[in-house]
Amino acid sequence: MIRVIFGCSLFMLLLTPLVTQAAQDQPRWTLEMNAGLFEPEDKNWSTYYGSERMIAVGGSVAYRLLYVLDLGMSVDYAQDRGTGNLPISGLQSGRVTYRKLPVDLFAVLRLRFTEGQWLVPYAGGGYTRFAYHLTVSGQDTTRGSVNGYHARAGLQLLLDPLDKSAAKEMYSSFGAINSYLYFEVKRSRAEVNSAISGDPKFQMGGYSFKSGLMVEFR
Repeated sequence: MIRVIFGCSLFMLLLTPLVTQAAQDQPRWTLEMNAGLFEPEDKNWSTYYGSERMIAVGGSVAYRLLYVLDLGMSVDYAQDRGTGNLPISGLQSGRVTYRKLPVDLFAVLRLRFTEGQWLVPYAGGGYTRFAYHLTVSGQDTTRGSVNGYHARAGLQLLLDPLDKSAAKEMYSSFGAINSYLYFEVKRSRAEVNSAISGDPKFQMGGYSFKSGLMVEFR
């Protein structure tokens, strides 16, 4: 029995550095930067602003809780300018500047089975806090925030095999292990109560179509 215990202990002692090294080799953090278009769900948006979409930029940071599961936070920013009735208050206005700053807390499941996998599909969702800011020329500014939720899905393309020298330089300079180009569609929903406008609830959510760069770190 003593020999068995001693043998198992010795085996675990020899195995521990290998397990630790394997765990250290796995990237734990991800950093993303992206840009794209946001399409508001409000059907009358083009009436106020002349376009159905607005340019949006954003970024995120996430921690890999499991090999296929990330938990993170993202921040986006979008802005549009127009004239006419304010979509939230319904009041007549002059020149209007609308700014939107959603903050997401999300979980993402990535269908990654091996290291070096070229294409990685993913899907996820979570909580969204929408902050909005309306500035009207010659009038008061309306600002506020509202709770909502979102769902997202996308596809990652591993860039390292396409340019190995650049991948080595990213690793030596910044500690980046893997770099991905990704394409994502996100659906968000959040309602703002508006007793002034004809519509008692204005939908602030919509669809986001964006692409970006994701880098993994230890």
